[in-house]
Amino acid sequence: DARNRYVNTTVTYTFGDQQEILDGNTICKWLSWDGAQITVDQAMVSEYVSQLAKKYNTAYTEREFQTSYDQTVKVSGSYGWRVDQSGEAAQLADNLAVGESVSREPVYAQKAAAHGPADYGDTYVEVNLTAQHLFFYKDGQKILESDFVSGNVSKGHTTPPGIFALTYKQRDAVLKGEGYASPVKFWMPFNGGIGFHDASWRSSFGGSIYKTGGSHGCVNMPYAAAKELFENVYAGMPVICYELPGTESSRSST
Repeated sequence: DARNRYVNTTVTYTFGDQQEILDGNTICKWLSWDGAQITVDQAMVSEYVSQLAKKYNTAYTEREFQTSYDQTVKVSGSYGWRVDQSGEAAQLADNLAVGESVSREPVYAQKAAAHGPADYGDTYVEVNLTAQHLFFYKDGQKILESDFVSGNVSKGHTTPPGIFALTYKQRDAVLKGEGYASPVKFWMPFNGGIGFHDASWRSSFGGSIYKTGGSHGCVNMPYAAAKELFENVYAGMPVICYELPGTESSRSST
């Protein structure tokens, strides 16, 4: 009877339109009996959760992204789904202990906008580091595009490609580093100390400025574009940075 209470429990995990069903065929292998009580092998529970995470985590995995230039690039980075393995193992143990059949999502340490290969959804900032041009899409519609100046290549401050989540946004920040302190009106970090911001000290953006006259790694934007981006972005929103040979521009904009 004690064993049956466990093996009659079903946990249905939902991952968007996909499911993983944990039932008695697997649970029975986790049980042991010492003559007095049933024990669940917690190491086997953790291993099951680990396998779920390997199958459905997207953070730090490579996926394809359809750019605004009708070309596809591969991106990877910290953005994406990530199962909280210790938290999920504890939740699963609780489900089994009370014989509770449930249908639910796993416990997540980090979530993304959508399930599937395009986990970044349809609201994101697209940053072409080669063209020095960005796009902002909201619900699949292009809201903004702008030239920018990224990290100074000649000084080793190249802005890294990857897919990240916007950390937060802040008005009237002072960006500080070795030898500089720059006040900005709109600050939107997405990769550690790298972020979008206005750059009142610049009169030109785009082209090849970044190669020898670029930033310390941030994406410098014209005031109006930075303001519009600031008014629309939110913490956790995807930021997709990539390099795309063949889209270089020799002209900057004023």
